[in-house]
Amino acid sequence: MNIQKQMNNFIDYFCSPGSSLEASDFRKYGLSGELRHLKKGQYLIRQGQPAPKIYFMLSGYARYMSVSSEGKEFTQSFACAPCVAGSTRAMARQAKALFSIEALDDVLCLGFEWPDFFEKMKDQPGFLLAHSTLLESMFIKKEEREYSFVQLSAEQRYLDFLEQNPQLRERLPLKMIASYIGITPIALSRIRKKING
Repeated sequence: MNIQKQMNNFIDYFCSPGSSLEASDFRKYGLSGELRHLKKGQYLIRQGQPAPKIYFMLSGYARYMSVSSEGKEFTQSFACAPCVAGSTRAMARQAKALFSIEALDDVLCLGFEWPDFFEKMKDQPGFLLAHSTLLESMFIKKEEREYSFVQLSAEQRYLDFLEQNPQLRERLPLKMIASYIGITPIALSRIRKKING
């Protein structure tokens, strides 16, 4: 597996048209990621453990999930390549992760130690702009998700999920989708029956 090719894919992701970040900004500081391959069911990070790395998912998809003290699973969000994954809190505060990231398919990713990565790139305006854009996107998604739980019905949350995640609708077990939209699998079955007539 050609790690240089995967690094180029990572650089291309950040250096998209309109970005002020140049590939040379990464290369001149000698950034090198650790290439990881996860099988379905393996974890990129685990709840309750340190998670100091930022990951760039090159292929596959995963879910952010947590387990309550009673052992109940909660699906918080999904991540589909290409994308950045990790725990901002764990990286920034050198704390333990509050959730796990579980591979739902074979996942190929590059991992970077966040303190080293940020230290090398923090003086690059292009990187700071890309980082700011990424955080902005994360906050918007968080705000919209919180709004959906307060203002939208379970049926509308399910319809929004299907619209926003067409690549996942046939690939996820119903219990996982139900958990994500905050209802039981039985309630989701009723909604699907109603929608499908």
